[in-house]
Amino acid sequence: MHPSRTPASLKRALLLGVLAGACALPLLPAHALGGDIGVNSSMQASDGGEPFALVRGEGSVITGETADRKRVKELKRSVKGDFLWFRDGGKEYIVQDPATLQRMDAAWAPMKELGAQMGQHGAEMGRQGGSMGSLGAKMALAAVTFNPEKMEAIGKQMENAGKPMEATGKKMEEVGKKMEAVQQDAERTARGVIRDALKNGTAKPVATRG
Repeated sequence: MHPSRTPASLKRALLLGVLAGACALPLLPAHALGGDIGVNSSMQASDGGEPFALVRGEGSVITGETADRKRVKELKRSVKGDFLWFRDGGKEYIVQDPATLQRMDAAWAPMKELGAQMGQHGAEMGRQGGSMGSLGAKMALAAVTFNPEKMEAIGKQMENAGKPMEATGKKMEEVGKKMEAVQQDAERTARGVIRDALKNGTAKPVATRG
């Protein structure tokens, strides 16, 4: 074996092959990455408060547990039009006042924008992962036939191909951090909207389920 082809370099090439295989897996949908906020998006309330949901057309933003998401799904079948649902003091309320819904829309608009950015970066990562996956298949073949020359050559290609993925990953991390802060702001605004709805009477109690 040539001196430059040390066992360490071969191990590195094989490791890249394993990583490439992982990159070749199907990309998760944008909403699974926390993106696409406003289109059937669910999340835990960062402030630990009671759950609420904004339902607009076929889309929704929901905070709370699995049971809360199921409840909102039930209400979609019985409530005509868009609505804000929330629980306060153990009681459920519905708001369909247009001005209130617009205020909620405005509160979550920044999250929608960041969600779109995350979706774009995710799609880019998927394309880059496809290239790495192709190289990974070649690496696997070279490993089976134990072709050190080809393994090292492919390894270098994979290192170069991995740089754009690393850059995209950093972009996604930055957007993710922004989303955490923006979610907190949106929730604070939403809590204020809910308090106003209770105060001015636009929040209507939901009939207790039997």
